[in-house]
Amino acid sequence: MSIDALFAPLSNATGVRIPEIKMVSTFLISYPLASLHTRIPKTRPNLAHLYNIAVSVFFIWPFLGMGAGMAHLMLDIGVTYGLVVGSRDRRMPWAVFGFVMGHLFLMHAHRYVFGLDENTSDITFAMMMMAQKLTMFAWNVQDGRTKAEDLDASQMATRLLHVPSPLAYLGYCFFFPSALAGPTFDYATYDSLILHKLYDQSPPPSSSSSKKSDTPAPRRIPYGRKRVAYLYLVLGVGFMGIFAAFGGQASFHRILTPAWDNWGWATRFAFIQFAGLVARTKYYGVWSFTEGACILTGVGFNGYDPKTGRTMWNRVRNVNIISLETAESFKVVFDNWNCRTNVWLRDCVYKRLVQKGKKPGSMQSMATFLTSALWHGVEPGYYLAFLTAGLIVSLGRQMRNYVRPYFLPPSSAPTSAPNSFPQYPYPNTRKRIYDILGWLVVQANLNYIVSAFFLLNLRDCIKAYHRMGWYSHILIAGSLVFFHFGGRRALRAGLPAQAGTGGKGKVKSGGKDKERLDVSTPRVTVEPPSPVDMPPQPREEVDSRDLKWVRHALENQQTGHEAEGMGGGAGFVDQVMKGTETPMVETPRYGRSGSPGF
Repeated sequence: MSIDALFAPLSNATGVRIPEIKMVSTFLISYPLASLHTRIPKTRPNLAHLYNIAVSVFFIWPFLGMGAGMAHLMLDIGVTYGLVVGSRDRRMPWAVFGFVMGHLFLMHAHRYVFGLDENTSDITFAMMMMAQKLTMFAWNVQDGRTKAEDLDASQMATRLLHVPSPLAYLGYCFFFPSALAGPTFDYATYDSLILHKLYDQSPPPSSSSSKKSDTPAPRRIPYGRKRVAYLYLVLGVGFMGIFAAFGGQASFHRILTPAWDNWGWATRFAFIQFAGLVARTKYYGVWSFTEGACILTGVGFNGYDPKTGRTMWNRVRNVNIISLETAESFKVVFDNWNCRTNVWLRDCVYKRLVQKGKKPGSMQSMATFLTSALWHGVEPGYYLAFLTAGLIVSLGRQMRNYVRPYFLPPSSAPTSAPNSFPQYPYPNTRKRIYDILGWLVVQANLNYIVSAFFLLNLRDCIKAYHRMGWYSHILIAGSLVFFHFGGRRALRAGLPAQAGTGGKGKVKSGGKDKERLDVSTPRVTVEPPSPVDMPPQPREEVDSRDLKWVRHALENQQTGHEAEGMGGGAGFVDQVMKGTETPMVETPRYGRSGSPGF
């Protein structure tokens, strides 16, 4: 009996295609396999590499039935390794980038022209992840051949002084929890995981340990791993359940149906917001599954929270759901969506196009957006969405520079200035109103823009935008025209008096102003240890009713970057939902990108 026959009854009962059921099954199977992965001793690294390779090959070939796709993956892997080993030219990473991305583009084009059989799994998703890994690997090797003074901190942390063995390289490429849908990360992180160097950081001292001899020896893997991993498993099941229940009713394709003409404007607007939210739950579910499996292997470990002492498991976080859904600027949206792809675009495209001693400009930004669009596919919907997103990011930057300062209190105002929200700290009421309006504008325009990601066909995208009244495009065009024809100059003229900058006409976000707008980190009780994940502790520190670890597992470290656009910085929603900042990844993240299909 074939593997497909095993899933046929479930497919008939749910209406979900067999390839999609099998794909989700690989995510679920990865959890027990990840638990076995942690039991491979660090003295047997080759065994760990073989384990990763065997599981991924099983998933791709016999289970998902993508034998031909496996050949395409091996072609990219082999050519990349050959170029890395055989070429010492400084342009070697660009040769790898050109080959891998060109191959991926041809596969996207083939799928677009010829389509896929309904019972066939799509190898391009795995190729998209592999393209990120291989280009990162090439740049990591090239950084190892570059003078240290020419590298930044993140490049120094991920550079490779020696090319790994073919087996170790294959183990990295086929790290099974992230082989099909991400998240991706650099080879140095993978090597640290296999050799258990990822856990070398010592936990903060316990207040209950008065003597050094009373301090328990550190575990091989820090506590909290299992609870956080299975929390993401539960989240994944929940989000996929929401999508299964409402995905058909909230499809953007309903905009194209005759029923749309019978709806009122309020109903249409509400549907657009609901459709965008439901569409995102599919990706929240997939990324929760894969991130949880990665955490279960230990690769998600990101040190200890210096304030609470809790372990952090956000090293390979791909989406920050709360921050994204409460974002008051588009930069916050893009920073918190598909985070690992953002890191790849930043480290392998954006920063690599900047000449030494010069600042990045519009050319680097457009090249990054174009790379992200090509990475997604050849469907016109991707390019329409990215073009609109690029325009709205430019608009958001101007809103932040020329409009937002009018809603900030002058620099001479005391930080304890009263406002109509006494239960919340500074800033004042009008800044809070600006933040709320920023959130509404961001969400309304985001859900409008992403419709193109799901409709994809050019005619359908244009028809949908037309039926939605072109409201985001009208807002963008009108605002850009206003700023270009005198609006920027008029707003700039009023900035000195408003911001108290002494006539310089420019508002700075640092210094005292920055301190006034910072959001304090919330107090979170230290996570209670469990018998499975941590050595025994004094009884008074263990409380089985303490569920604050759930909140901590969903929170992130603060990066210190400020958002561009409406509501940037420490806004009203940020203060209500404080503690949900973007996770720190070596250096502040640039730009944004979607995921496969978004």
